[in-house]
Amino acid sequence: MKKRKSDKIKVKSEKMVLPFLKSLLLFFISLILLNSSQKLFAQNISAALKADSTHIVIGDFLNVKLTVKFPKEENVIMPSIFDTVGNMELVKYSKIDTTISGDTKTFSQIFTVSAYDSGNFRAGPLVILSKNKSGTIDTVLSDYVFVRVTTVAVDTTKAIKPIKAPLDVPYSWNEFIPYIVGGIVLLLLIIAAIYFFRRSKKKKPIVVERPKPKEPAHIWARKELKILEEEKRWQHDEIKIYYSRLSDILRLYLEYRYNWFALESTTEEIIDNISSYSISEEAKGKLMMILEQADLVKFAKMTPLPDINIKAMENGFRFIDLTEQAEIKTEQKNDV
Repeated sequence: MKKRKSDKIKVKSEKMVLPFLKSLLLFFISLILLNSSQKLFAQNISAALKADSTHIVIGDFLNVKLTVKFPKEENVIMPSIFDTVGNMELVKYSKIDTTISGDTKTFSQIFTVSAYDSGNFRAGPLVILSKNKSGTIDTVLSDYVFVRVTTVAVDTTKAIKPIKAPLDVPYSWNEFIPYIVGGIVLLLLIIAAIYFFRRSKKKKPIVVERPKPKEPAHIWARKELKILEEEKRWQHDEIKIYYSRLSDILRLYLEYRYNWFALESTTEEIIDNISSYSISEEAKGKLMMILEQADLVKFAKMTPLPDINIKAMENGFRFIDLTEQAEIKTEQKNDV
């Protein structure tokens, strides 16, 4: 008996369909196994999201708490910084609170969210990353919370009322204290400014220039030093007079030579201002040695040794030699 053509086509189609169905079945089985392995990995990690309420008025804040529990040997990464939680605006978030109970570690964090339009909103889900001992990384999603956001209810059956006038609130002394303190401080600042302004405007005492000797400054100074040397003051136990005269002669020499009122200046002022004049370092050293020695004798009542007294006089003559006017020296050479 011969097979019909339709039977042949049926047999041929069955041969083609069966392998396809087997491949499709194997694909779904692999997907199920893969999903099962992922669920098996993440089954020890739970992420729950809980809100304080499921209904808020537009613009209100809502606290949503995320709690993640997992084995303490695994590494869990909480959600990073973002602007929204679900489709609700993130206002702020707290630090992560960590607790350990046995082999379980718990992370908890509070997110404050809000919505600025009415309708149905969703807080979550949030993404948590986990990594086990073998280094496998998996993604765990928390659950989510539906939130109903409504506007402020308005009773349309009642008539519109006019805006109320501002209420008169009595003032208290505490409100005036900052203004009183500020006024006192401002007054003190004005008084201080006027005082310092007037003080700066005061005329400085006019220093009258003493008449200069007719002979050049260095000749006058050498004569005075020679007279002091011949008086033998320190040899007669008049150490203070000796150093006072010695320092005064050199101060007057500075005035006559450089128009510098050094007689009224302290040793510290001379040290500070001497760099303004063309005086060599050697000359400065000689002068400073004499002035500082004189201060010790006059104010500290120190009694120098004889060789120091002699050296002071020698330094005085040397200072005159080093600072003598150049044109005077030239004239003296020409005269010779």
